[in-house]
Amino acid sequence: MNVKLCEGLKKIPLELNELQLEQLNIYTEAVLEFNKTYNLMKAENADELFVNHVLDSLVAVPHLKKLTAELPEVNASDIGSGGGCPGLPLAVALPEWNFTLVERMEKRCGFLESAVSKMKLKNVKVLCSQADSVPPESFDVEVFRAFHPFDKKIVKLLFRMLKPQGFLAAYKARSEKIAEEMEGVKMMIGSHEKIPLTVPFLEDHERNLVIVRK
Repeated sequence: MNVKLCEGLKKIPLELNELQLEQLNIYTEAVLEFNKTYNLMKAENADELFVNHVLDSLVAVPHLKKLTAELPEVNASDIGSGGGCPGLPLAVALPEWNFTLVERMEKRCGFLESAVSKMKLKNVKVLCSQADSVPPESFDVEVFRAFHPFDKKIVKLLFRMLKPQGFLAAYKARSEKIAEEMEGVKMMIGSHEKIPLTVPFLEDHERNLVIVRK
């Protein structure tokens, strides 16, 4: 099993069983194989993929668990899933959640469907569709990473898919950029919460989880 992954999980801290670790390993192998012919995700090797994408996705798990502790079940989506982050690592770490990976590009959808099958994930489905075609009030939680900056059009789209009392969880980088984005949509969202994240082996990179409630 990958040393970086195991050490990183201890730092988060997040405990995964052998099946979950194997599922993450299968996922990274699938990404690296697909990268040979189609530039899916920026990563030269397994270590880089585990750190920059998998651990970067998983570092939010303890916070997401706290935020959904009152919900009897969670229907979550990864909007603009692309290569599957954060959705697939989160689906592995949160098997009790139901995930929908929303992606509009057919090649990426094909990869996601293949990865879900190889990983034998029972809590994930792939929706090959534009986000604006998703039925209203479908999700309790919407996560996204490198999807789109917050602007009025995007917030309106994301809120339409969100159930009442649901929330957005956006993986973002610098606080200054976040403040700039949120200033432009403050009339639509009211307040937001910014949770600092420390990604193992990327401690010098600023990362934040931005929570916006409907």
